[in-house]
Amino acid sequence: SKIHCERITSKLPLHGAHVGTFLCAEQEMQYVRHHIYSAIAPNSKKNGDVTSSPPIKVWDCLQSAMKLREPVLVFPVLDMESYQPLPGMFNSATRDSSLPSLGMIACLKAAGGKAPSMWDCENKLYYASPGDVQNGQTLRDVLVMKPNSTVEDVFDVLKRMGALGGEYVRAEAAENIGMKPNLVKKDELVTRSNRILK
Repeated sequence: SKIHCERITSKLPLHGAHVGTFLCAEQEMQYVRHHIYSAIAPNSKKNGDVTSSPPIKVWDCLQSAMKLREPVLVFPVLDMESYQPLPGMFNSATRDSSLPSLGMIACLKAAGGKAPSMWDCENKLYYASPGDVQNGQTLRDVLVMKPNSTVEDVFDVLKRMGALGGEYVRAEAAENIGMKPNLVKKDELVTRSNRILK
């Protein structure tokens, strides 16, 4: 509750970064559970009556945490002209266990969001093949990196995912679509100015 949040916040060190946000996890979990059951078994008795407006306290808590130290978003691509995604990322875009399930997609939609871009609503599955890339100019894949990550850290993550192999040779980077890419050193920090990486 708000009282507990104030009590905890008052005991945090003044020199540390912190934000206190109270939330009601029970209400939020019931909302998610309701929409998951509705998508998996529409006639299930487990659906129950749940408010139609999404609870936002967990979202507020996550937003507060993200503002303290924002992650760096990196967009790995195969080509800096067409922005075609790396072929090794197709499994991550369609089969990874971290992708939202049918139930979570129903919950996202009920909260006013949209299904992931690789989700086929008719067949209720993720799709991707090299022919599915729509005219380029779209950044399909994104990596969420810790602040102060380097270009080599991004390479290591892509290598662990199986999207790349071998040793680091060179990388090119740009800030936005259409900008001329520049060579980047492997120990260069990844920021907004070099977030599209080849």
